[in-house]
Amino acid sequence: MTPIRTWPSDMVTPLLVRLLTLASDRGLRTIRTSMHSGMNQPERGIIIGGGIIGMLIARELLRRELDVVVLDAGDGENTASTGNAGIIAPGHPPIAHPGLPARTLQLLLDHDSPLYIPPRPNPSLLRWLLGFRRSCNPRNYETAVEILNGLSRLSMEHWQDLAAQDVLSGHLESTGWVEACCEEATCQQAMNDLDLLHRDGFDAEFIDGDELRRRDPAFSRHVLGALAHPSDMLADPAGLLAALREDLVVRGALIRHRCRIDALLHDRRSGVIGVESSDGEIIEGNRAVIAAGIWSDRFARSHGLHIPMQAAKGYHVMVSMDAPPRTACVCRESMVGVNPCAGGLRLAGTLELSGINSRFIRRRLNMLRIGASRYIKGIRHAEVTSEWNGLRPCTADGLPVIGAVPGMEGAFIATGHGMMGVTLGPVTASIIGSLVEGQAPPIDIAPLDPARF
Repeated sequence: MTPIRTWPSDMVTPLLVRLLTLASDRGLRTIRTSMHSGMNQPERGIIIGGGIIGMLIARELLRRELDVVVLDAGDGENTASTGNAGIIAPGHPPIAHPGLPARTLQLLLDHDSPLYIPPRPNPSLLRWLLGFRRSCNPRNYETAVEILNGLSRLSMEHWQDLAAQDVLSGHLESTGWVEACCEEATCQQAMNDLDLLHRDGFDAEFIDGDELRRRDPAFSRHVLGALAHPSDMLADPAGLLAALREDLVVRGALIRHRCRIDALLHDRRSGVIGVESSDGEIIEGNRAVIAAGIWSDRFARSHGLHIPMQAAKGYHVMVSMDAPPRTACVCRESMVGVNPCAGGLRLAGTLELSGINSRFIRRRLNMLRIGASRYIKGIRHAEVTSEWNGLRPCTADGLPVIGAVPGMEGAFIATGHGMMGVTLGPVTASIIGSLVEGQAPPIDIAPLDPARF
């Protein structure tokens, strides 16, 4: 692997220091000189962001024989990628559902709603809500479902290949999961969804409550039926991310944590030439991929990209109980995910648009056990062993943002996956890998265009 050339700020040439000082301090810096155009830069990809998306992109670029460095502002341990439900769920619908606008008042006032929007005077939230409302119509919803299903199918093929590799096999299982329903109306909705899943080529079946309890006695008598996804996969999120990280290091990638990037460095002639960290260190590279979750927006705005994206806070609790379910499920009415994974039973869910913060709303944390108790016997009084929250990047139209940054050669962005970051991680990596090498992506990405808003 070619050594990574870095310069502490006190060693950069006076001319470069002057140019950087005069350049914009908004996250993108264009160096208006030809001094770098003759530099013999290696083929190196810089990944900004060390979550599941960033790690899978790094793996793909290594496969394509680029040198890779992953720069992550956090510690790699407490990310949205490690705290999610761990259910790889192709066919997951977008959050911009046609029925949501009629429930706006409830979403603003009800702390117990799965989607909760605390009232706050925030212009970006207002713009997001207006865009979200425009997306909540049947035509846009059906289009988004078709796009996400196409991405999911490709991603599942990649996940199956990854699961067959020894380095990741212990963290992925093809055991399937179910969507449990406690109301007749929800059962009917699930059966309608079954038709769409079959249309799009997914393996699914609807079973009644008695059959579900025969398969797994932990489910309560209140469950009337379930939409089963027998071929889907479950992940141990933290273990999966750690295994990916270790595999990348073995393959030759450099991964640095607690490395906050303040600017992309861009030469008008040759495109991306590197990045600058918050402590003034310059790291060279001629490809840069912004995969920093909700924080990707900072880089997008610096380059004139308007991506209406909000931080959707999710919670999970780990609980210990004597007779936990063997089957992972999503409680359809309360929208709580239940996954028996390493360390206990994980209850995950909620989507709270309260800004970029790590504050806990205790009531919403407690609603995970309450929301699951109707479905799983004994779970309400299970012992809580740990608690977590994290931020997921949600776009107003419910689709991820994947593509080249307009007007900046060598820069790419992959963000806005919402609650489908793990599910869509491999196909996102495949798309970015193709774009980096100037090839056609494996699927039409026009609907994911970063400049579509």
